[in-house]
This record gives sequence, structure tokens and C-alpha cells, in this order.
Amino acid sequence: MRVLGLNLAPSSAIANRFPLPVSLEGVSVTVNGVSAPLYSVAPDRLEIQVPYETALGTAVLAVNRNGQIAWQEFPVATTAPGIFATSRRFLTPTSVASPGQTISAYLTGDGDVSPTLATGDTPAQGTIVTRLPRPRLPVSVTVGGIQAFVRFVGITPGVAGVTQLNFTVPDSVPPGTQPVVVSVGGVNSPPVNLQVQYLQVQ
Repeated sequence: MRVLGLNLAPSSAIANRFPLPVSLEGVSVTVNGVSAPLYSVAPDRLEIQVPYETALGTAVLAVNRNGQIAWQEFPVATTAPGIFATSRRFLTPTSVASPGQTISAYLTGDGDVSPTLATGDTPAQGTIVTRLPRPRLPVSVTVGGIQAFVRFVGITPGVAGVTQLNFTVPDSVPPGTQPVVVSVGGVNSPPVNLQVQYLQVQ
């Protein structure tokens, strides 16, 4: 979750370990009184992980900067998926693909996971694929409105609160810029763009 404001932190810093720290540059954040891990802090923005145990409904976010506290209410839903994208709203890390090609997307806001993973933590290195944490609710993806085959979905070692989704671009998707939408538990993400191109046969 991104928190925007003024004078949120005295300087910029990025977390460099797991579990993610709950304090950076004298800044800490709680959600309903529970410490929220920090990805990064900067004077104008904070990147935090909303704790898995946060109850649905209206939550209170409190930012503590060296004893100075500001708070804000925000809504919490079961899922609120969002896909990582470039500044131009193209899918990242792959923004161009061909029908039949399998590519990856990364998302947050996919809710609770199974097996359980502590907030701010990452799966252990060497965890077998079938034991990696994945969303408890069903995940699907469309490209250009056409259902795509999901090959893998889960949180991989080296990240916290970010889910990797591998899917195959449907053969019937027409060329051009097409929207990619991920659904978790029936809730759709905002669309991001994928440039679909057909391979030229020599």
C-alpha cells in the first residue's frame, strides 16, 4: 500500500532484509494498532504492507515519525488486486508478447494466503513450488477479454506481499494493445496494457 503525504520521513530509505522492518528512518506505521512492515520511506510517500490480520471494514492507519503521529481511515476489503505496471500502464516486466507465449505478472492486494505466511516475511529459499503461499481465493486473468490459462500463482522467495502470476496469452487474442485484468475472488484489478504481436514467419 502506498501512503502519500508531506514530511512523512526525514529522508529516503529502502528495506534490505526479511522480515521487512517495522521502522525506517525513525518512521513506523500501524494499522488498527498492529505494526505494518515497511518496504520504503521517503518524505512524500511510504510503501507499507497491510498486515494479513487486518479486519474487513474501516481501518485506522497511523504514521509515527519520531513521536509525531498522524492518522487516516481507509477501507479494507477481502481482495483489492492491483497489477504492477510501468508509468504508461503497460504490464511489467513483460510488456510485449505473442499469442501462446507464457509471461509473468506481479500483483498485490490478493488477500490472505495458504500456507500462512507472516506479514513482512518471504518464503524460505528452496521451498518447493507446490508449498509456496498462494491466494486462498480463486485467481483468473483475461487478455483482451479472453480467459488466459494460469500456469502458476504464488509468492516466491525474495519478496513479501507480492504474488507472481504466470499465464499464457490466448491464441485468439488479436494483435495490438490489449487490456490485462486479474480477478481474485471475483474482484477485478484495474486493467494494464499488453502489446500483443504475432510472430512473422519467414
